[in-house]
Amino acid sequence: MANVVLKSLTKTFKNVVAVNNVSLEIKDKEFLVLVGPSGCGKTTALRMIAGLEEITDGEIYIGDRQVNDVSPKDRDIAMVFRNYALYPHMSVYDNMAFGLKLRKVPKVEIRRRVKEAADLLGMEDLLERKPKQLSGGQRQRVALGRAIVREPKVFLMDEPLSNLDAKLRVQTRAELIKLHRRLGITTIYVTHDQVEAMTMGDRIVVMRDGLVQQVDAPLGLYNKPVNMFVAGFVGSPSMNFLNVKLEYDGDIYINGGCFRVKAPIENTEKLQRYIGKEVVFGIRPEDIFDKEIAGMIKPSPDNTANATVDVMEPMGPIVSAYLTCGSHSMIATIDAETQMKEGQEVEVVFDMSKTHLFDKDTEETLM
Repeated sequence: MANVVLKSLTKTFKNVVAVNNVSLEIKDKEFLVLVGPSGCGKTTALRMIAGLEEITDGEIYIGDRQVNDVSPKDRDIAMVFRNYALYPHMSVYDNMAFGLKLRKVPKVEIRRRVKEAADLLGMEDLLERKPKQLSGGQRQRVALGRAIVREPKVFLMDEPLSNLDAKLRVQTRAELIKLHRRLGITTIYVTHDQVEAMTMGDRIVVMRDGLVQQVDAPLGLYNKPVNMFVAGFVGSPSMNFLNVKLEYDGDIYINGGCFRVKAPIENTEKLQRYIGKEVVFGIRPEDIFDKEIAGMIKPSPDNTANATVDVMEPMGPIVSAYLTCGSHSMIATIDAETQMKEGQEVEVVFDMSKTHLFDKDTEETLM
C-alpha cells in the first residue's frame, strides 16, 4: 500500500488551465473522492496520476517514488473506467487474467488471484460467461475484479458507476465501500455525484475550474463550507441563498424584507464590519420547519418567517415545499405530517444554529 502526494500539479491545454496548482496528500488506505461539475479538472487530475496525461508542471509521488516520468504500467496502480472497457470475445476469467498474462505472471498465481477476486465480488459462477451475457452491474464487477487481481498500491476510479441505473448504483456503491474496507487499498475516486461523494469518501476534494475549493470529511463540507460554491454543491436539495441586509439593534439581525431573524450570538464580533451591508443568507431545506410541527426548534420572532406555499411535492416521509417569502424563493423539506397546502400562507421556522452568511462579492463564508 502507499500514500499519494501531489505537489503544485498543473495541466494546461493550449490556453485552458484544466488543473491549477493542486497540492494534496492522499493517505495510505484512504478513500479520497474528487468531486465537482463537468470540466472542473477532476478526471484530468486522475489521469495525470495514472500517467495517461502528461503533466505541465508539478510533481506526483506514489509512496516514496516520484512517478512524473514513470510509464503507467510501472506505477503500480490499477484504474477502473466508466465504460468498463472489457474484451467482448473473452470470458470473464480471461478479462480478469489478461493483464497478469501480459506481465508473465505464472498460471498458478493467475488462477489464485482471479479466484480470490471472483469470490470477493460474488462472481464465482460467472467466470465462463462473455461480457454480452452479463448485466451492467456484473460487467462493472468484472472491471473491478480486473483491477483487484493486479494487487496494486493504488486504485484509481473514474466515475465507475455512471452507467448503472439508480437502484444498481446504490447497491454497487455499498459493495465498493465494503470492498475498500476489506482490501484497504488507497483509492482515488472521481465522480460528479455529490451523493456518491458524501456516502463513500473518507475525505472529499471539491473542485471548480481546475482549483481545489475545499478538502474535508463529508460532514465537514456539509456543516462548514468555505464558500457558496461548496455550500450549494453539497446537499440535496441545494442550499437556499437569499440576499439580505445585516442590522444592529443590541444584537445583529438578518433582514430579508419578509423576515428579520437574529444571527447566532457567537458570530456577532465577526459580523460587525458587515452591519448595514448586503450579504447572502444560506439555509438548507432540511433546516426550515413548519411552525406547527417544529419539534425541538422553539419558534420565536427571532427565527420565524411568513411565506406562501407555491408547490408541494410528497416524497414519502418528507414533503418538498416550494415557498415564496417577499422577493425570495425557498425550498423546505418538511415532515410529511405537515398540514401545509398549496396557496396557503404559513409560518416557517429557521434553525438559526445551522444557517450561514456569505460575503456577496467574494462568496466566502462569514458564518
